[in-house]
Amino acid sequence: MIAGIGVDIVENRRFSNKPRGFLERIFTDNELLEGMDRRGEVEFLASRFAAKEAFVKALGTGFGKIQPKDIEIREDSLGRPSIALLKEIPVMPLVHLSISHEKEYSVAMVVLEDA
Repeated sequence: MIAGIGVDIVENRRFSNKPRGFLERIFTDNELLEGMDRRGEVEFLASRFAAKEAFVKALGTGFGKIQPKDIEIREDSLGRPSIALLKEIPVMPLVHLSISHEKEYSVAMVVLEDA
């Protein structure tokens, strides 16, 4: 059964020319390293932020008990994104994540399913 749905859209330029300290408060070290290795670093970071925002919307918590850096967006060997929660929560549902980005915008959708 579906336990929650969240979607977020981000204007990519919000992540251009941000100070390193700002980015370190939002993204894990792994995400920052992976983003710097990509040509579209701004789109990469914006899409990861959209995924984090969509996740907390699906949980119904917003960023309060869970901070952006508590959530890490990873990719499997095929490039499929997934969410790793670095902070324990009482019940971790099954998470379905989809991310897309274009030149100006990034969007993410999360569907939570009862485990």
